[in-house]
Amino acid sequence: MNKRAVFLLILLVIFIGCNSNLADKKTTATNDSIQKYLDLAGNDTLDFEKRIKYNDKALGFLDLERNDSLTREYLSKINYLYLKANNFKSFEKVIKLYSNKVFEKKDSLGIARYHKYKGHFYHLTKVKDSAFYNYSKADKIYQFMNNKYEIALINLNKSLIQNDINDYLGAELSAKKAYNYFKENKLYKHEFKSLVLIGNINQSIGENVLAIKCYKDAMFLIDKFDDKKNSCPKGSCLNNIGNVYREQNNFKAAIFYFKLALKEKNLFEKDPELLGFISNNLGYCYLKTNQLQIPTLFEKSKKIFDSLELKDESAICDINLSEYFSKKGNSLKANLHAESALKLAKESKASYYYLIALSHAGSINPKKAPIYIKEYHRINDSILFAERTSRNQYYKIQLETDEITQQKDTAVKHRTFVIIVAIFLLFISILVFIIARQRLKQKELRIKQTEQNTNEEIYQLMLTQESKEEEARQIEKKRIGLELHDGVMNKLVSTRLNLSILSISRDEATVKKCLDYIKDIQNIEKEIRNVAHNLNQEVFSGTNSFNKLLNSYIKDLNRASNTIFKIETDSYIDWNAISNSKKMNLYRIIQEASHNILKHAKAKNAIINIVKVGANINLSITDDGIGLNHSSSKNGIGLQNMKYRIKLLKGKFKISSKTNSGTTINITIPKRD
Repeated sequence: MNKRAVFLLILLVIFIGCNSNLADKKTTATNDSIQKYLDLAGNDTLDFEKRIKYNDKALGFLDLERNDSLTREYLSKINYLYLKANNFKSFEKVIKLYSNKVFEKKDSLGIARYHKYKGHFYHLTKVKDSAFYNYSKADKIYQFMNNKYEIALINLNKSLIQNDINDYLGAELSAKKAYNYFKENKLYKHEFKSLVLIGNINQSIGENVLAIKCYKDAMFLIDKFDDKKNSCPKGSCLNNIGNVYREQNNFKAAIFYFKLALKEKNLFEKDPELLGFISNNLGYCYLKTNQLQIPTLFEKSKKIFDSLELKDESAICDINLSEYFSKKGNSLKANLHAESALKLAKESKASYYYLIALSHAGSINPKKAPIYIKEYHRINDSILFAERTSRNQYYKIQLETDEITQQKDTAVKHRTFVIIVAIFLLFISILVFIIARQRLKQKELRIKQTEQNTNEEIYQLMLTQESKEEEARQIEKKRIGLELHDGVMNKLVSTRLNLSILSISRDEATVKKCLDYIKDIQNIEKEIRNVAHNLNQEVFSGTNSFNKLLNSYIKDLNRASNTIFKIETDSYIDWNAISNSKKMNLYRIIQEASHNILKHAKAKNAIINIVKVGANINLSITDDGIGLNHSSSKNGIGLQNMKYRIKLLKGKFKISSKTNSGTTINITIPKRD
């Protein structure tokens, strides 16, 4: 019995293993089939019908009961391929299945793709507000995932919508964001598309030079990407440049570029729609320059647009044909094409084209012009209202999307904040112990450092004090030297000269006169004592006013010399308001100048003049002597002392002298310190 049970168990395991292998093989075969059909559905060389059939087969092989990552990936590709083939009916069915699965699993990438595909769907079906909303939702998710490539693609699509609703500023901003990413990452095909779009935007706002530059820059990129077999990017750029010149009425340049565009190889096979645009534009330029003999170009374009079911562009062809026949005088055909243009533009639901058709029909058929004008204004007003409403709706969508993102970011930030706080508290608790251990060591180091700093400060203070004492000694030496030279030395020299008369004559009158000079030695002694004790200011204290001192000094000079000195002082000068230091320096300057006159000038007269000029005091000392020999006197200690004192007083010094014409010293000092 036990042997039979073991045998049955072995058979069961073998059977399950075989079934498992068969299931795996079946799954692998299914996946291979799905991928094969998806590859065929994505083959751009096949027509739309075949590609849709292959896509349908890929969907048929897919097990829609499963919700794993591979199933969602296959559904994503199937959605994209239905969109690419313009099979919107199948897309709407599959996108619902896809949305259920991605939202059920909270698949962020899948949800972002869902909104992106919905945005493409609404963009292709011209429901622009819904397209913009879904692009914005996808953008926010890709932003969160930091998927910069998808963000750039979304920005490119948002820019197309913004350009369509005449939000040129927003369109340019979105396009440039995309362009910067594609350029940085050398994605030349997308960089090309971005440049062309930026050129379109600049063309719309009249920045024609920038638009042409963008189109030409785009053409330089064409050789760098491999998508030229099924399209004609160079022809598109040339057509755009031609359109810029056409809008400027520079038809000669426009014709040149349109002809270049027509020279592109296999243009009809690669891009028949582009061929229709170029032919129609070229015909228009010929029409405006009276070079169009037969309407072949317009008829060729109309035929292409009719085959592609582009009613709005076919309407433009009818307008051009109508204008052509009107010029030829065939009013019947002109009216027929004008009416055809109105009908096609209205059916296409393209308001801009309908307005152009109404305007043209009014100019061709004057009888119906009032009706067309009334309809024109009605449509134009509705367009303006719709544009305003659309812009407001887009801004509202953007705002709502930003608010949702902000709420999400706030929640993420809150959670991040809680985590950071927890980590921070843990970190703090670990650090507390380390800090507590380090504090004692740091305290000891601080005490030692403080002692060292204190010793250094004491040493620096000692050096500073010694430096200040030495500086004070040097200043005092200089002051005493100045005082001795300007005051004591001058008086000693004067007394010596006056007493030297005793060596010539010792009669009673001369001796009596010299006794007064001997008394002056007592004054010199007193002045030496003042210099020694720094009591200069006492000269001006008490009853000895500055004026009296000056007058007394002049009297002494006149009594002791052959030169006649005169002093004139301004009565408006309040000497009590002037500092003793300033008066002492003025007095010394006068003494030094007088001494120089007596010693060197051989002058008969000397005039000292002190006047007040504004906020300054002007001192001038003039003699009629032999003049100053600059070469021998410019380095004299007396003159240097005078300059030094004037510098201390923050004054100005000027000396002028001519040989045998005397010397004048002019000094200006501020009245206040």
